[in-house]
Amino acid sequence: MKISKEGSRIKLIWDSEDVNDIEEAKQLFMKLTNQGWFAVKGNKRILEFETGYKELWFIPLSEGG
Repeated sequence: MKISKEGSRIKLIWDSEDVNDIEEAKQLFMKLTNQGWFAVKGNKRILEFETGYKELWFIPLSEGG
C-alpha cells in the first residue's frame, strides 16, 4: 500500500491481489470517511470500498463541499 499527499489531499494506492494491502486500504478508507473525508475515483464520489478500485483520492470536507 502506498499513501502520498498532494496539498490537503491524500492519494491511496494498493495492490488488489495482496490481502494485507486490501485490508489496510479498507481500514484507512473507513477511518478517513468516518472523519468526513470524501473518497473519489476520477470525478466520482466513492461511498463503499471496493478492492478493484486500486487507487482512491481523499479530499477533506472543506475542500470538497
